[in-house]
Amino acid sequence: MRSKLPWYLLAASVALNIFFVAGVFYPHTMGHRPDPQHLDPVAAARDEFSLDAGQIRSLEAVRDRIAERRNANRGDRGGSRAVILEALKAPAFDRAALALALEERRSGSGDMILDMAEDLHGFLAGLSAEQKAAFLERAQDRDFLRSLLFPPRPRQGRGG
Repeated sequence: MRSKLPWYLLAASVALNIFFVAGVFYPHTMGHRPDPQHLDPVAAARDEFSLDAGQIRSLEAVRDRIAERRNANRGDRGGSRAVILEALKAPAFDRAALALALEERRSGSGDMILDMAEDLHGFLAGLSAEQKAAFLERAQDRDFLRSLLFPPRPRQGRGG
């Protein structure tokens, strides 16, 4: 009985590998391509909320302003991680200096959030009552707003 256990394990491993490989290649071989809507949140919003061309332009303008603010807010400082790393590089830990740097970072982020909310409110003012209600219902999902309003940041190399 003991000598059959490795054969059962081998058979199970081969079966799992076959199912894994089939799962990877099945969508490609059967013509199922990723839906472009999943790649473009603006197109998904256009279809979900029946947005017209002017509303789409308004939404894209909101996204552009948010991206500009994020880049400007980030500037040369980097993120909170960069602030923490600078504090860790110091020979002695200065709790007060780190607290001050993080508080400055938070206050800048707060202004950015207020600006974003104001822009989004202006966008919603241009929607019909039904579109606005549907948008606000869907906005309960945090991932929806994140993917719609925050265009991905350009990827930077790990070396820098």
